[in-house]
Amino acid sequence: MTLTRVAQHAGVSVSTVSRYLRGQLNVQPVTAARIDAAVSELGYRAPDPQPADRTPATGTGLVSLVLPDLVNPYFAQLADAFTAAAAARDIPLLLGVSGRHAERAARLNRLLSAARSVEGLIYVGMRRTNEDVDRAIDEGLPVVIIDEELELADGREVDTITVDNYGGAYQATSYLVQLGHRTIAHVAGPQELSTTQERKRGYLDAIRDAGLDPADQLVLHGPYTEQFGASTFPYLHRAGTAPTAVFVGSDIAAVGMLAAAELHGLRIPDDLSVVGCDGIRVGQWLRPKLTTLEQPTAELAAAALDALTARIAGNGTNVRKVLPLQLVVRGSAAAPPERAAG
Repeated sequence: MTLTRVAQHAGVSVSTVSRYLRGQLNVQPVTAARIDAAVSELGYRAPDPQPADRTPATGTGLVSLVLPDLVNPYFAQLADAFTAAAAARDIPLLLGVSGRHAERAARLNRLLSAARSVEGLIYVGMRRTNEDVDRAIDEGLPVVIIDEELELADGREVDTITVDNYGGAYQATSYLVQLGHRTIAHVAGPQELSTTQERKRGYLDAIRDAGLDPADQLVLHGPYTEQFGASTFPYLHRAGTAPTAVFVGSDIAAVGMLAAAELHGLRIPDDLSVVGCDGIRVGQWLRPKLTTLEQPTAELAAAALDALTARIAGNGTNVRKVLPLQLVVRGSAAAPPERAAG
């Protein structure tokens, strides 16, 4: 009788069963009952609990990184950063793609069920809730959340590594104000996401602190896609006083705007300045090159793996780390036409 069969019977990971039976892990009562029942029904002989004075093993087995997609270059860059960081730590990494939509995200549960040897999960999502992640935490799987904060059942806390979306948006918007812009639109992401909310809050506070009226500015919400960015121009034209600058909450949407601007008779940055967010590599190859808030992907990966390996070893404490975004100034933002002419 193997530990794997016990884990399959109980519906949890091998890591959860192993650490629970060794006295290294506290799980929810319902999970403990399932494991105990599986051990009894299958006749598995559990090892003796680990003595309290014995240091838990620090080796890390298979770790799963789950991303919404790899179409957005930001997620591809994040995956690349995790691959490098995991290799440097000799940690085997399993990459899974959950999908952006709720019905497609159900595949996460199938991914975790198929990989019972997974020791820990690093989750990057595009929704505020996820029952499968809740369930994995209930079953004792070490979990670290990256980028988009997740609301867990019963208000539980989980290790979270994110970036200062508020501060970055404030910095980007203030930069456009310093260039002389007074009508600055914001092309934002889906309204329910914490990243969207924090970037919008930073944008609005920068507008107010500059003595501008937020009511005079335009905010558009949509998905983080090129198509959404390209589709914003008719709304920008309808805004009464057309903006001279736009802070875009995602580089991939900004790429769509740069590609579609000429179709609407606009030159960037002569007629419209654009600042993005994420720091995807393609931004430096566009014409003009994209001014952006750069995500610290290497630091995100390192911090997440450090937190997860500490959890797996039984040495973790609750981690909530916020990393800064860096404004990278390139050619897609300049002074508005009247300021440039003066």
